[in-house]
Amino acid sequence: MSVKAGVEYRKFSFVETIIIRWKTRSLGADIDALILIVSVLVYMGRNALEQQLERAREIIQERVRLNAMAHIIFERAQVEIARYMADEELYIKARNKMFEEIIHNIQLYGIVLDMLPGEANASKLQIVRSVIQKAYDEEFMLNSEAKRLLEAQEKTNASLREADK
Repeated sequence: MSVKAGVEYRKFSFVETIIIRWKTRSLGADIDALILIVSVLVYMGRNALEQQLERAREIIQERVRLNAMAHIIFERAQVEIARYMADEELYIKARNKMFEEIIHNIQLYGIVLDMLPGEANASKLQIVRSVIQKAYDEEFMLNSEAKRLLEAQEKTNASLREADK
């Protein structure tokens, strides 16, 4: 029988924060995105902070192979969460950056799905989904001239395929 220890929110001292940030300074864009998304979503669900932290730790451990690195990355996420708790404006900037990261790399949306499972997180997931969907709709919307050109190209391609048969 295994006993699952809960994860508690931890505040770090100034020196600890500097050390954690230094250790995680150059882990790459993928890890930076993981830290950003996880910390923003934990803060978004701060009304159930311990459960969100536990889920964040699990996700980081799944995605980071080295256990020692996973621990440091989780600590960095906690440092970011503490910054958001101290300054709501930092959270808003980070949230907007998270949306941009996901829009540029839709595979990162998998982290969101993993972080926000179940009915309790449905509203948060819907918020993230709607923002990303709106951005995709705007980015891939064609004006009338582009639509006409695309339709003409599709007709040409269809007639070429018919001719090849």
